[in-house]
Amino acid sequence: MVEFEVIHPDSELGKKFGFTKKKFSGYLSLQDGTIWISAITSLNPGKHNLTHLFDSILKAGYDLKVPQPFPKMESIIQKKGFVRTREHWEQVGEDIDVWVKHA
Repeated sequence: MVEFEVIHPDSELGKKFGFTKKKFSGYLSLQDGTIWISAITSLNPGKHNLTHLFDSILKAGYDLKVPQPFPKMESIIQKKGFVRTREHWEQVGEDIDVWVKHA
């Protein structure tokens, strides 16, 4: 099993994406060229920070995955062209919905 690297706001990689403490709380995860977004909150809703985050991650060549999103996030990522898939997630031992967008 490949481990996840945690990306915190204001970390070197986080700053590269615009993932800063002024804009977000939570963390991102990096695994095999994919950024997983599962535990973040925008601190300034409506300012398009999430869109800019997605765009900068994709532009840097990383795929994006959002596992089991809450309804508000699911609505956002559907509009952004993410595609729903099913993946077996070893951490929880079951298949889950994972929304994906490739770089």
